[in-house]
Amino acid sequence: MKRLVPVGIILLIAISLFSLIRCDKGQKSQVYTQQRVLMGTLFEITVLKKGLSQEAAFAAIDGAFAEVKRLEKQMSERIPDSPIALAARYAGVKPVAVTDELIEVIEISLTISDQTGGTFDISFKPLGRLWDVMNRKEPPEDHQIKELLGLVNYKNILLDKANHTLYLKKPDMAIGLGAIAKGYAVNRAAEKISEAGISNFIINAGGDLYFSGNKNGESWSCGIQNPDNHSDTLLRFPIKSDCAVVTSGNYERFFMFEGKKYHHIIDPRTGYPGRGTKSVTVFAKDAAVADAYATSFFLLGYEKSLEIVDQNEDVAFIMIDEKDDILKSDGVSSFATHITLADQ
Repeated sequence: MKRLVPVGIILLIAISLFSLIRCDKGQKSQVYTQQRVLMGTLFEITVLKKGLSQEAAFAAIDGAFAEVKRLEKQMSERIPDSPIALAARYAGVKPVAVTDELIEVIEISLTISDQTGGTFDISFKPLGRLWDVMNRKEPPEDHQIKELLGLVNYKNILLDKANHTLYLKKPDMAIGLGAIAKGYAVNRAAEKISEAGISNFIINAGGDLYFSGNKNGESWSCGIQNPDNHSDTLLRFPIKSDCAVVTSGNYERFFMFEGKKYHHIIDPRTGYPGRGTKSVTVFAKDAAVADAYATSFFLLGYEKSLEIVDQNEDVAFIMIDEKDDILKSDGVSSFATHITLADQ
């Protein structure tokens, strides 16, 4: 574990992505990029293919965006008639109907909850609403946190696959899929792009990245940036294989109070923002898994996160702790090679 300079982390794509739509005629492959605001963030899809027409590119990208929008209607608690919103409305009263996609996402969530001892828990939503770090100027009272902790327990989420229903056992319970739904949507968008016969592309969902193929025979590249000075990039590395790359950090959504930072990654075991970690970047074949583990590993810390990835060769991570040590799992080399300091 080598000590380096003070850093935080944010992902950059180390190629020039195009602001809206561009066909790069000087390249071997045509390059097209489009953006849409979906799931409360900016989705950007870039595709490359030799001989790809503008019409075909737009059709593939539009199909991917349509899939994300369809999933958003099911998985956003901000949409009043979504199954997630209805489950909260009828918590402690009755089950609500859910789709196959929701069943899959909730199953993944509950599995990761078991693996992490409840560190990942989609029933955290009441606590998330209480903290509301983008609008708060000081932390909530201890008694408010303790009161809501009684509503947070993934074991009170009852999923009936046979009858396609979801039931939250306690009144006032609510679930939020913000730490996994985006990754799941990236998976489905990638499937749509692949079905259109395109194998070289990047999907960027507000920093949740998925890389497929390459850029004219060269590897896609990523960078890890200093969160305290966004003009500085700390590490650079090429992407070795198709994978998702997702980061959770304490530097994007937070407020300061009496010299202490209170960020948005709330530990469902304590009700308070996690401590000890600045950021975690997770590499995985599955973007939903990467999304969920990024939150989990941030809260678990290095040793416990390492125990999980040691059992799963399809997952790896790079972590920056509060001492500014850069820590990584052995499996990173399966996804990224030649990790170097940006100034070298």
